Amino acid sequence: MKVLSPVLGLYFQDFPIKSAKGMYVIGEDGKKYLDFSSGIASCSTGHCHPTVVAAATKQLKNLIHICIGVALYEPYVKLGEELQKILPLKDAMIFACQSGSEAIEAALKLAKYATKKPGIIAFKGAFHGRTLGALSITTSKMKYREGYEPLLSEVYVAPFDLRVVEGLLKTHQIAGVIIEPILGEGGYVVVEKAFLQGLRKLCDKYNSLMIIDEIQTGIGRTGKWFGFEHAGIVPDIITLAKGIASGMPLGICAAKKEVMDKWSPGAHGSTFGGNPVSCSAAVATLAVIKSKKLVENADKLGSYLKDCLLKLKTKYPVIKEIRGMGLMLAVDVVEPLVAKQIITKCLEKGLLLISTGADGNAIRFIPPLIVTKKDVDKAIGIFEKVLKTI
Repeated sequence: MKVLSPVLGLYFQDFPIKSAKGMYVIGEDGKKYLDFSSGIASCSTGHCHPTVVAAATKQLKNLIHICIGVALYEPYVKLGEELQKILPLKDAMIFACQSGSEAIEAALKLAKYATKKPGIIAFKGAFHGRTLGALSITTSKMKYREGYEPLLSEVYVAPFDLRVVEGLLKTHQIAGVIIEPILGEGGYVVVEKAFLQGLRKLCDKYNSLMIIDEIQTGIGRTGKWFGFEHAGIVPDIITLAKGIASGMPLGICAAKKEVMDKWSPGAHGSTFGGNPVSCSAAVATLAVIKSKKLVENADKLGSYLKDCLLKLKTKYPVIKEIRGMGLMLAVDVVEPLVAKQIITKCLEKGLLLISTGADGNAIRFIPPLIVTKKDVDKAIGIFEKVLKTI
């Protein structure tokens, strides 16, 4: 640990692993842990899915890097074609980068560039990333911002109140309004359908772009390909990362063609964005999700998992609320120290969970989309055993 920066935040102070496969991670001592964290919702097809590994390995032998700005290569284009099949955006076009934060940076730059307006509206409790632009619209934990201000100018953080949002749109030049369908680091709070629908209408009324952050909610996590689909809306710009490449580093900023066409060549770029190996892993990931019907599985098993957690809520007063959709669920407990105690004891018993929320008082259940009923039952069994000790 002497070589690691102390800035790294750790859920567990002593948890070394050596490998992972499917639903499990394996500790250095050989102990297996049922993983309901998925690398923070990233390992969508489970750990080291053979189809994804084969695609990445094949690509490693052919082309590791050249930079899309130097030469075109098939995996980047193929990924765009595959995403166009599932994105509801008209003639969707993509810009690939390396992470969720970078996808957010791209979306903010695109919105400003396309509209020629400076302002951005974000929402209280949101998490969009840790780079300076993304951090400027992040308020899930104020600790993230401490020591880095002043941040990006002309950012307006609004409550979930359409009247306040309309007031900002009326009085400021707003390029885009960015929102998560379910607050991620903000505690898995589901944004109401009516609010998202109202926001869509306001963006149309005031000629501002609606940006949906699907970095954690996207690629099947909520039981639909994208979280905003539950509200029956279509945004202008979408950001993706996490589960799109089964754990390989990749971010995507996708937008309607009419919006992307306003971004002139060289106005944005990335040396490693859309790396061939990561893009190959993403194409394979989408293929696995489709062929194995993992979006449907997330919906079905998510409902079953939520029912199991709701039953526990009736038995254990330590649980305050169950929130979320699909396989993106949170158990809100009475206080952060209790949440920490629970996830630590679960780890000791072979179940890997992590927390979320402004104070860390919510426990996430975000297993890989390949999860089975047997896996859910095992996780619930361990979780209840720990609850009995609290």
